[in-house]
Amino acid sequence: MNDLISRREILTLLISASCASISGCGAGVVGSAWADTPLLNIDAVRIRAIVETESAKAGTQAVQFGMWVGRQEVLTMALGNSMTTVPATTNMHYRIGGITWTFQSTLLLMLADQGRIRLDDTIARWYPNLLSADKVTIRMLVANTAGYLDYVDDKTFLRHVLANPFRSFTPDELIAYSVQGGLMGYAPGTSQKYSHTECIMLTQVIEKATGQSMKSLYEINTLGPVGLRDTQFPLDQEIQAPVLHSYIEDRGVYEDATFHNPSWAGGGALTSNLHDLGKWGHVFGSGQLLSAASFREMIASSAGKGQNRADLYFAYGFIYANGWLVQNPDINGYSGGFAYNLATGVTIVVATTKRPRPSIDPAAIHILREVIKYVTPATPLNF
Repeated sequence: MNDLISRREILTLLISASCASISGCGAGVVGSAWADTPLLNIDAVRIRAIVETESAKAGTQAVQFGMWVGRQEVLTMALGNSMTTVPATTNMHYRIGGITWTFQSTLLLMLADQGRIRLDDTIARWYPNLLSADKVTIRMLVANTAGYLDYVDDKTFLRHVLANPFRSFTPDELIAYSVQGGLMGYAPGTSQKYSHTECIMLTQVIEKATGQSMKSLYEINTLGPVGLRDTQFPLDQEIQAPVLHSYIEDRGVYEDATFHNPSWAGGGALTSNLHDLGKWGHVFGSGQLLSAASFREMIASSAGKGQNRADLYFAYGFIYANGWLVQNPDINGYSGGFAYNLATGVTIVVATTKRPRPSIDPAAIHILREVIKYVTPATPLNF
């Protein structure tokens, strides 16, 4: 069978998948981008070979990989071991880190569509004494244009994390690392730079504005309606079974980091598995939970702010890269690659763990790049 799909065949697949989804065909968002649909390579044998080759080259311990067109599975696979004598499987759960921000931005815009949050409100309402709170809006937090320094770059914070990886950090403690010097990275709204500080502040603002926990908000608005039964917002460092184990060398020894406390990541605490993220990719990337206006805002260009440009910029919780919506988390030994292609409706999900002294680290984004070179040769990842 020819592995090159025409744009008519892609469109048929996606319209069928979209109409079978939870929101049907009413929004009209998916079908609007088809005039220039590129050709798409989906030979599962070729894709598997790429994943196997690049995984070996990187020095991975375990790999989960999946690709879908719309809701149609092309390939799911697992390589390596979770633990010694325990093979990795595609149903194992792991921390998804920054992929959580795709859920967060979707949730925020859903709440805005519902009239429960106003994006142009300043955060002074909830943080009256916080540095620059009267100049920072909710919209700036989700766009990472508020200007707060990223606490993960603070040397004291890094020392504390390495000294005790099981320590639980509160949101206020994490924010304090950012503002302790009384300085902003830039004036609010004038530039853009990825900041864990702003992500955790947004989490706190959403909870304060709605009077509900993020766990409850996710379950009611996204996880439940989409049917993501393998995605959870744990309140501690536990991960639901079966678990893909992770490993790090950050403290000078190769050690199991699976249950190191993820609170330092500031709300990027969701756990999931390959199959749920494959399902989420289509829902997220086609804007099925949002109004058309909110979806357009979520993916809109921020070119001109910071180092963003028209073909590569940070949107609402993810990177827009050459027509792909991308997140590439790296948390407690898990590296991830999550990508949705606006033109073809392709979702690709990669999760990796590493052996001692890997050749390429993080490996997941490397594997994702190499697969995308084959899948959409006209629009490779450009970072």
